[in-house]
Amino acid sequence: MTLLKLIPVIALVGMSSAAAASDICSAAEERMRAAVSTYKKEGSAAFMREVLKNGPLEQDKRALGQDQALNQIEQFFGPIQAYSTLSKKPLGSRTCYLVGIIEYDNGPAFAVATFYRGTKGVGATAMFFRTEPEAVLPKQLLVE
Repeated sequence: MTLLKLIPVIALVGMSSAAAASDICSAAEERMRAAVSTYKKEGSAAFMREVLKNGPLEQDKRALGQDQALNQIEQFFGPIQAYSTLSKKPLGSRTCYLVGIIEYDNGPAFAVATFYRGTKGVGATAMFFRTEPEAVLPKQLLVE
């Protein structure tokens, strides 16, 4: 094959991997929104089950136990009201790093999760919560 014939093939391969990376973040955001909807109806334990669904930590008791962090946040901030995605960044074609804000009656919590597309689908492989934005967000975003 000549170089001129290879260029379109290389471009298509690059575009398909970029599309796959974008797809993983869309799927991760969908999973997070579904989890928040479940959280509003069924509580924090159901939220963690939904976020971890399809991932390698789906049955891990320690990962599922992170619902306790949300329970503590709720004790201070009240019931959950809303969720927004602040940032989603594809890391490769199967991994997405997602930062969201969970808004309660009296304050926000920031959720940070790594989602991965495995053999069973998209599920979180890591997740944590913080109430301080400076613990999660880049300083450039907080201070100008």
